[in-house]
Amino acid sequence: MKVETTGKEIIKPSSTTPDDLRTLQLSIYDHFLPPIYTVAYLFYAKDELISPEHTSHKLKTSLSETLTKFYPLAGRINGVTVDCNDEGAVFVDARVDNCSLSGFLASPDLNALQQLLPLDAVVNPYEAASTWPMLLVKATYFQCGGMAIGVCITHKIADAASMSTFIRTWSAEARGEAGNTVMDPKFAAANFYPPANETYKLPVDEKANKRSSITKRFVFSAAKLEELKTKATSPESADRPTRVESVTALLWKCFVSASFLDTCGRKVLIQLADLRSKLPSLLPESLIGNVMFSSVVLSTGQGEEVKIEEATRDLQKKKEDLQTMIQDVGDGSSSMIGSKLANLMLTNYARMSYETHEPYTVSSWCKLPLYEASFGWGYPVWVVGNVAPTFENIAMLIDSKDGHGIEAFVTLPEENMSSLEQNPELLAFASLNPCVLV
Repeated sequence: MKVETTGKEIIKPSSTTPDDLRTLQLSIYDHFLPPIYTVAYLFYAKDELISPEHTSHKLKTSLSETLTKFYPLAGRINGVTVDCNDEGAVFVDARVDNCSLSGFLASPDLNALQQLLPLDAVVNPYEAASTWPMLLVKATYFQCGGMAIGVCITHKIADAASMSTFIRTWSAEARGEAGNTVMDPKFAAANFYPPANETYKLPVDEKANKRSSITKRFVFSAAKLEELKTKATSPESADRPTRVESVTALLWKCFVSASFLDTCGRKVLIQLADLRSKLPSLLPESLIGNVMFSSVVLSTGQGEEVKIEEATRDLQKKKEDLQTMIQDVGDGSSSMIGSKLANLMLTNYARMSYETHEPYTVSSWCKLPLYEASFGWGYPVWVVGNVAPTFENIAMLIDSKDGHGIEAFVTLPEENMSSLEQNPELLAFASLNPCVLV
């Protein structure tokens, strides 16, 4: 697939940001995140309304209106704050002449997928995510009439739920329905987690991204997930595991068996939990920022074998522990709960070292309503969520279009991936990069 850029411009908010909103404080969680982008790809099949000129104009004008509400996304990061200076977001137009959308979706090339993001103009993407625009968008038009929208928001200000809220607002604005369907975003993550401080530093993995990594897509159908949930149910557990718990446990088992790096004493699995649903009275759904709780949920020593039902039981226990902990401090203010959770995360991570621990991460985008993002020419036929640049040892889970299956985008070092993609237990439940059903 050859993607050709046909235009690039800066989109500014339709209204000037008031002086009292010019500086946004980042939280300690925002500050600790590496300089990467949270990214989403939305693919739309051919529709009579998708003419590149008309569509591009509609996307840009509605984005300008949306940026008035999401004003920090038109600003720039300045240390531990965002300078909401209305400098604007980058919007790139592009086209593909040598490949139809249906041809691409028949066997999606995940390397080619990167071409649908507006990061190609960036020399050093790591540096870019801390100095470049907070928001970059690329609209790519296929000759057949289909299109793809690639969205990048700096992870310093947006987790997956924030991305979903932004896309939902922007698409409603494009349809002329923003007033009735979406709540205004709230940029108050630093009122929950403590404000960022330049002196705080987390350990850095010096080997990160030095190895050659590869991303593969594994798709779990609804029927296979039911089989997996049965297999993953522990006899001691009263509750049947969720889709995400079952897939996480299976992937963890497969990660451990595929790992060639046995120099580390322990392999650990880090899971991210969105706190909005756990603290709905304090954290509104429209809260923008990183309001996640990140913790080690599973670990295994050298030579230990993972049992799926035990891993699932441990995941359920960790979820209950987090809920109990939140309830125990639940009488306090939002900032008090945030401080306690932040301290707990910092204490736990301080015990880890990249010399002795090999971390893996599972992040779930499931249940985010990204397949409802209609800009006026129908719903997406395929949605992908990830981060850019991609990290190794990470799995991103996202709903299939039917809302019942799960697509897992897994990034591992090449030698580990060649083992993982041949794992018979994984392939008993997941298909490796099947055709996207439009």
